[in-house]
Amino acid sequence: MQAQAKLNTIATEVVNEMDREAEITNRLFEIIPDDKLDFRPHPKAKSLGELAMHIAVLPGNVAAIAVEDVHDFAGIPQDPQATSRAQIQATFAESLEKAKTIVRSTDDENALKELQLIVNGKTAFAAPRVGFWRTVLLNHNYHHRGQLSTYLRILDIPLPSVYGPSADTNPFA
Repeated sequence: MQAQAKLNTIATEVVNEMDREAEITNRLFEIIPDDKLDFRPHPKAKSLGELAMHIAVLPGNVAAIAVEDVHDFAGIPQDPQATSRAQIQATFAESLEKAKTIVRSTDDENALKELQLIVNGKTAFAAPRVGFWRTVLLNHNYHHRGQLSTYLRILDIPLPSVYGPSADTNPFA
């Protein structure tokens, strides 16, 4: 048992962070209004529903890509338009569990093994798998979650705490 724990220390830390951050993501998903899913802050921007679904599907899709040592992108799929907050939440729960299952099954040797993403026959990204997890599975998701909170602010929806008090919510009060 002790040896197994040592082999998955990297994965364990990544999954622990995914769990902590999922709580924040869920707080934002809980306040998405069903009647504003078509809202766009700019014509070039994703709609609120597309952005939320992108955040929701990202963990499972990214983790699945990282199973392979070399992944050839034929094209990035279009994010579906959400039809409801409930759909976003259910999609995220499923995607998060898929990602955690994949990451947990990765021992430290494979977490440190190089992953390559190929686009149009050229290497677009090469790093240890854990670097891909940090950059795309985690940080890329936080970036989009920040966009989501901006969309909600523009819509004048009171924001929950993310990493501390917001202008609307003080978890320490």
